[in-house]
Amino acid sequence: MSASTEKAYASLLARIQRGELSSGDFLVEAELARSLGMSRTPVREAIHRLAADGLVLTEGYRRAVVREFHEDQVLEIYELRSRLESYAAARAATRIDRAQLDRLRGLALEMEACAAQPGPAMTVRFAELNDQFHQLILEAAGATHLTAALRPLLQIQLLLLQRYQHTIQEHLERSCWHHRELIRALELGDAELAEHQMRLHMLSARSAGPGETHS
Repeated sequence: MSASTEKAYASLLARIQRGELSSGDFLVEAELARSLGMSRTPVREAIHRLAADGLVLTEGYRRAVVREFHEDQVLEIYELRSRLESYAAARAATRIDRAQLDRLRGLALEMEACAAQPGPAMTVRFAELNDQFHQLILEAAGATHLTAALRPLLQIQLLLLQRYQHTIQEHLERSCWHHRELIRALELGDAELAEHQMRLHMLSARSAGPGETHS
């Protein structure tokens, strides 16, 4: 992927996550290229990548729209993440190194600081840190194909976050607690406990209501 396409992808993804491009909005290549100060080719390629991630739907010839997620689809995403990330946590428990554990602890502390400061900006920052937290566990698991399978689900979760920022704050502290318990299981090298804690983490987010929580 060219540097221009990567830049276009990162910019469009950030706009979707911030809610500047909302569910149902059309992505018009010419307008986006003009706003990004680049040609239409990298924008077109970025839109194709967003479609592959499941964040954008293509409708006919060169028509793309930011995807809308319904309740049953949100529940399915949580269920898939629960199954896949529980497996990843079990693998990570027997493979994670000290440096990775230190990074997880640091991310957890930063998320706790965000949870203590209500507001849209802190919620978005929490989401970014949370994504890094889960990606790091996948890295520690050393499962390339699993990481590829989960990537679009994690991206979709970030999209859902911007839709429900007004209801999410009360659930962030619970998520932080689950992160602490998960780190403890990883520190112990207990695969079964790590798998259990990750499953609880995912199911707790799901039980609070579609789109209302963030894991």
